[in-house]
Amino acid sequence: MRQWTADDTGIWRSGLKKIILAIIAVLVVAGGVLLATADSKQEKAAKHLASAQEFAGKGDDARALIELRNALQNDADLRDARLMFADLLLKTGRRSDAFGQYRQMYTKNPEDIDAARQLALIAFGSMAWDDAREYARVVLEKRPDDKEIQAVSAGLDYRDAVTGKDNDKAEQAAEAERRLLAESPDLLVARRIVIADAMRTGAMDRALQLTDDGLAQAPDDRDLNNTRLFLLERLGQTAEMEKQLLAMVAHYPDDEELGRTLVRFYVHEGRIDDAEQILRRQVDPNSDKIEPRMVLLRFLAEVRSPAVMRDELDKILAEDPQPKDVAADPLAFRALKAQTDFNLGERDRAMADMETLVKGAAPSAEIDRIKIQLARMRMATGNAVGARALVEEVLAHDGSQTEAMKMKASWLVDEDKTEPAIALLRDALADAPNDAQILTLMARAYQREGRPELMADMLARAVEASNQAPNESLTYARWLMQQGEYSSAETILVNALRRQPQNLPLLEMLGRTHVAMKDWARAQQDVDAIDQRFDTDEARKVAGDLRAQVLAGQGRNDELSQLLNQMGRDSGDELSARIAMIRTTVTSGRMDQALNEAKALAAEKPDAPVAGLLVAQIMIAQGDIAGGIDAARTVLASHPDFLPGWMTLQAAQLRSGQVDEALATVEDGLARMPDNRGLLLSKSVILEKKGDIDGAIAIYETLYAANSDDMVVANNLASLLASTRADQESLDRAWTVARRLNGTQVPAFLDTYGWISFRRGDTAGALSALQKAAAGLPDDPSVAYHLGRAYAEQGRKDEAAAEYDRADALLAKGSIGYPDLAQDLVRARALLN
Repeated sequence: MRQWTADDTGIWRSGLKKIILAIIAVLVVAGGVLLATADSKQEKAAKHLASAQEFAGKGDDARALIELRNALQNDADLRDARLMFADLLLKTGRRSDAFGQYRQMYTKNPEDIDAARQLALIAFGSMAWDDAREYARVVLEKRPDDKEIQAVSAGLDYRDAVTGKDNDKAEQAAEAERRLLAESPDLLVARRIVIADAMRTGAMDRALQLTDDGLAQAPDDRDLNNTRLFLLERLGQTAEMEKQLLAMVAHYPDDEELGRTLVRFYVHEGRIDDAEQILRRQVDPNSDKIEPRMVLLRFLAEVRSPAVMRDELDKILAEDPQPKDVAADPLAFRALKAQTDFNLGERDRAMADMETLVKGAAPSAEIDRIKIQLARMRMATGNAVGARALVEEVLAHDGSQTEAMKMKASWLVDEDKTEPAIALLRDALADAPNDAQILTLMARAYQREGRPELMADMLARAVEASNQAPNESLTYARWLMQQGEYSSAETILVNALRRQPQNLPLLEMLGRTHVAMKDWARAQQDVDAIDQRFDTDEARKVAGDLRAQVLAGQGRNDELSQLLNQMGRDSGDELSARIAMIRTTVTSGRMDQALNEAKALAAEKPDAPVAGLLVAQIMIAQGDIAGGIDAARTVLASHPDFLPGWMTLQAAQLRSGQVDEALATVEDGLARMPDNRGLLLSKSVILEKKGDIDGAIAIYETLYAANSDDMVVANNLASLLASTRADQESLDRAWTVARRLNGTQVPAFLDTYGWISFRRGDTAGALSALQKAAAGLPDDPSVAYHLGRAYAEQGRKDEAAAEYDRADALLAKGSIGYPDLAQDLVRARALLN
């Protein structure tokens, strides 16, 4: 080995010096590059911000937003760009997106009170009460004299008081808002609360005056205009209501829903010709804009008839020369003609016409739209494969075609492939941020994933994006009611009704919300509003049903009986009225009287199976199972296609322990109605009781494949998989199906979700669900066992033992349908000890 010398040391030191100098040079150059890059990015961000300011100054908000995105991509810390971005998003109605931007600003700098202030205002307007309260508190700590945030804080107090039915506190909060409004008449938050309080207390004239005063301050405020329309309708000022609608249509010419509201107003008033003339005047045959004529055609279909619309289409398509708007897009009108034929039952001809339109046509945006229409026709006729093929064709040509993306995402959700569905919907939302259908589909996907908070957010955004349209408002209100958030549901429905006061489903849902709140006075106001606004058989039935619920809820049984009698006479449906009266007698506990009345009705109406079945149901409720079974068999002997008869008979047989007989009954029913969901569900339950777990699971899988939105089927399938199979594949399948049960209020669903979470190792997440399930199902021994297991896993041995004792006691009382639970409890106790 060569020896090291002094000369070598010098050479080494010289070399080392060169290396160090080279490294320093590299670092300096690299640092310069990094600094230059940073400077370059900051300079680019500044240029994009300047461009955005220039576009905004010219009123081009869309291009300004693009420039601001580019600015923030180059410099995410450029506060002026983020602030302007948030302000523009808010200005263009994208409140949820604006909220996210302000929150980024506040998170980065908790001293940014301006951002916190906007967060409080947006959250309050979006009914995100907890966020509104937190950010309002932050602002008022720093700016106690901020009147607008004082109004938000008082508004939150008012909302809490009304929800809690504390009239004294509600009055105190309303008085605080009135003082703020007196000091600052332009304070819209306070004005809205004062108006709401006047409406709550029935002072509609006062509410209208307050609204008019507000419009004098802010004539463009859409909420105040909507409120004025709503109040005029409530006060029966039809002439003023027409003027308000006409003024709003002129003021908001791009709001198609508002135009439809005016048309519906005329229709409701019986002024069909006036409505049609308005729409015809909007059609300009010398313009290439097709939408006005399309609106007219849709009106003819909805109000006159689809056949009338088809006649109109035939006429304009035969004109020579064609009107300029029709000639500008003949494919759109021919596709509408085919769609109308399809809706009128001429399906083969319609689909052939659509196929002709797309066959050999060069790909284009319009051909893509027609292919999507054809795909929907194929789905409606059972050709799912053909529909999917068309959607993939469209996406191959245009990967951002919104309708195709929505259809594909919907199928992915049906298949529980939520991750790709959400990714696809996010891409669609980037191009169409105000598409309510996309937002609703995202809500559905998040529900499948068991993310109820995100689901609720999407539903709320869908309502906002649709301008409180009926379908989106009803969907969100139903979900809120399922969560017990009746006050929030009421707010959603009232806001929707301000835009469409002639919408019966909205009024019906509002009435049901007030019934659920036990707010009988306002429920009666809803009934009266239906009576005043509508003169149809459907409306009379809705009003009668709501009126009956109001009387029943207050225990006014004599008035209820009189009402049911009257409803029967008015509708000519004496049978339904008498059955309703007998059920009222059952509800009041007079079982013998109810049975005698039912027997008398069955004797009078031998051809009405519902009357004979009522006899069977009352006998079963009295404990005479054998008598009830005989009565149900008598009904089925003369009416073998009467589904409720089969369901009642098998349920009674199961109740009396006749499992084999119940199975035979279900099989007989399925022989007549082979695909009936209720009978198939009953068969799966019976097979489970008989120990045929694989047979029961197979039925659930079949039902799930037919409709994966069925919550009961999803719950039962997941529960059975998790409770009877130990392999990982079955547990994963159970989890995929059961995720959606998170956040529900149904105890059985919570038990399923909690038990599967526990089996997957998430004891902490499982415990809350299992505790709620046990509270809601105190007589179910399996629920007690599941909760005990969770307690044991957390080392809470005394609580676990108590749940095991409770499960044992329930089994000893005779709970059936738990063949292996006793052994499971023995093993659980052994582990505990």
